[in-house]
Amino acid sequence: MLTRRRFIADSMTAAGFLLAAPLSGLGSSPAPESSGRRRKVLVVVFQRGGADGLSMVAPHGDPALSRNRPGIGIPKSGDTDGVIDLDGFFGLHPALSPLLPFWRDKRLAIVHAVGSHDPTRSHFEAQDYMENGTPGTKRTPDGWLARALRQEGGNGLRSLALTHNLPLALRGDPTALAFPSLASLAGLGKLRGYETIYGPDERV
Repeated sequence: MLTRRRFIADSMTAAGFLLAAPLSGLGSSPAPESSGRRRKVLVVVFQRGGADGLSMVAPHGDPALSRNRPGIGIPKSGDTDGVIDLDGFFGLHPALSPLLPFWRDKRLAIVHAVGSHDPTRSHFEAQDYMENGTPGTKRTPDGWLARALRQEGGNGLRSLALTHNLPLALRGDPTALAFPSLASLAGLGKLRGYETIYGPDERV
């Protein structure tokens, strides 16, 4: 069973792997090694099932939180399994502790209480709208991330989803691949093989 902690760890590992792996097809044309620049990698974690923002990044500094959630609130900062304080007001759920180093290094930003302007009350429609990037439009044939990759240009293996099926956000990108876990890649050699197959000719 894939736990939240395992998923976060795999996601962070995937990001580090993509940054470090010298694969010619990842992202746009790679900068020369002498430049010292690193490729930019976007990690998208889409939590299906309705993640609770007030639990993930709890406003523990607001007394209204404990007053309105007396039975389901996260223990206060400093307690066993308590909220991990970030700035005196917001704090991370203890299960998200692997993200804390990224916050401290100023490599993680949190944008709270953000959603779609579409008024649908269907959770399933809302998920599709988020992945298509077209709220209120059901017939969009591709995902926002696939369109962004096409706009970016380049070829070869550029996107990898840690899922059994390709997510809607990546549909429309002919180079996108889905794997249930990093272990299923069976090493860097197999990933290089996929890059050879998929690039540079995107028609393959």
